[in-house]
Amino acid sequence: MSPIEQTRPLSQAPANSGERGFSLLEMVFATTVLLVGIVGVAQLVPASLLLNQSNRTSSSGLVVVQHELEVVMSQPLSSPGYLDPQTNVFCALGDPTQPGLLVGSPVAVVNNHTVIDFSQNLVPGYSLGYSDPSDPSGATWDLRWAVITNTVNGSTVIVNKRFIVGARQIGGQGFALPVTLDTMVSK
Repeated sequence: MSPIEQTRPLSQAPANSGERGFSLLEMVFATTVLLVGIVGVAQLVPASLLLNQSNRTSSSGLVVVQHELEVVMSQPLSSPGYLDPQTNVFCALGDPTQPGLLVGSPVAVVNNHTVIDFSQNLVPGYSLGYSDPSDPSGATWDLRWAVITNTVNGSTVIVNKRFIVGARQIGGQGFALPVTLDTMVSK
């Protein structure tokens, strides 16, 4: 091959070889698909924020019940009750003269679990209103409990107490299902 032939430009493909760019219709369709995807993802953000708020409220209810249960369990078993420091309300802790009987807030059995029955009226001494000042949602809680005291030979020597403590949200933002914890204390 001669040097002149080597420098000759290669032949270019004709302009009408079937290769083209995107048409306006294809661009509109691609943009629509992209926008639908973006809108779908954008709708997940408020849904996840709402779910996060709901989980926070539910967790707050559990923390409130755990706190009250710890306070109740910290009292001597022979104590008839204590004065709540936040509300100055007397909180009863069972009746040793009624061994083996449930006293306090009514309970129900749901799916083989004992829970506080919030559809019944409040029982004085076995209920308390609670609000956490550090909770940004401003939730207030209806706390209720029931106690079963077990004694030896019907005397006042207390062997153990079963505490059933529940909380239901009555104010604030969001909604949480009632929470109930059930425990036995022996000393």
